[in-house]
Order: sequence, then structure tokens, then C-alpha cells
Amino acid sequence: MLRVGLTGGIGCGKSRVAGLFASLGAPVLDADTLNRELQTPGHDLYAAIVDRFGPGILDARGHLDRGALRSRIFADPAERQALEALVHPAVEAAIEQRLAALPETTPYAVIVVPLLFEAGWEARFDHVVVVHCEPGEQIARVTQRDGRSSAEVEAILEVQMNPDERRRRGDSEILNTEQTSDAELANQVAERDTALRELATTIRSRVENRPPNS
Repeated sequence: MLRVGLTGGIGCGKSRVAGLFASLGAPVLDADTLNRELQTPGHDLYAAIVDRFGPGILDARGHLDRGALRSRIFADPAERQALEALVHPAVEAAIEQRLAALPETTPYAVIVVPLLFEAGWEARFDHVVVVHCEPGEQIARVTQRDGRSSAEVEAILEVQMNPDERRRRGDSEILNTEQTSDAELANQVAERDTALRELATTIRSRVENRPPNS
């Protein structure tokens, strides 16, 4: 089974593209969704974060106050690194567990990782698809979607990889600009799905036909 990483900057439309892959029958795992799940009370990651950052990051219900935690890590790179040191191994273990439960005949699975390159995770994937749009479009989409200010979104973009560098490091690209119609986006995903299924078949055939002890 091919492991396909799906990444892109904030507001580029990763969730929309992931949904199109899912509609074509590809299993989709979302690192952010798993992260949120693991950060709820009762999970080891939740306990580790509270132990490291203290009860000041909890809301009145005892859940993580994501706004408070976000303020901490954006204000201090060392704090961000400390959080990542807790989160990344936990999320990676959860992804591995979910992948292991998929049928062996699955051609490929898509794992959505927003900060894939920033986290140094590219070696964990057989193929990385980058969803791209222009920075101005990212700011406009996120301010409208999340109600954040332009300054807040720009601060997030500052800690994310340069879009051109992300595109250079990816194996393939899906454009999701303002000029991209719904049909064009679906066609791009369908073409990538076909290519990934063909690649999975080729690799599986090579493995099955490999001489013993080679």
C-alpha cells in the first residue's frame, strides 16, 4: 500500500481535495483530526501536554484551550518545539495504527499533514501531493472562514514553509486557485488517483515477482 502525503499551506483547500480522494474510494487519514482526538481528556497526549504546559492552558471544562496554547507556542519557538516533541510521535503512532487496520489490498492511503515538510515527515511517504494556491488567496479564505484578522493569518504563514519551496519538494501538485473550477479540481484529483493506483499496481507486481532472498 502506497502512503501518500497530502499537504499545503493554510487555506489552500486540503480538506476539499482529501474529500475528493475519499469519494474515489481512497482511505483518508487527517493528522489534525487525530491530533485533536488525542488532545481530549483521557488520552496520554492530553495528559502529557497538561503536564508540560500547566493547567493554565485548560478551559473551565478541563479541555485544552487551543487559543491559549496557540498563543504560548507562537510567542516562543522553544515552546512550539516542546509541543511538537509531544504531538508528533503520538500522531504518528495513531496513523500507523489506522494504516495497519486497512485491508492489504488497499492500493494507497492518503494522509493529510498540513506541516508535512516542516515536521520533516517526507521520508515517511512514498508520494507527496501538494495543494497550492497563492498567499493572497490563503489570507482571504482563512479570514472569511475562521474570522481571523489578516495579521493573524500572515503570522501563521510566516511559520509555514514558503509555497515555492513546498511545491519544489512535493512529488505532484494540485492547483486550487480562485480560477480553478469545481470540475477542474475534481479532474485533477481523478488524474492523480489513476496515477497512484497505477503506481501501486506496478510496485506490488515488482514485490510479488521479486526472487526469494533478493
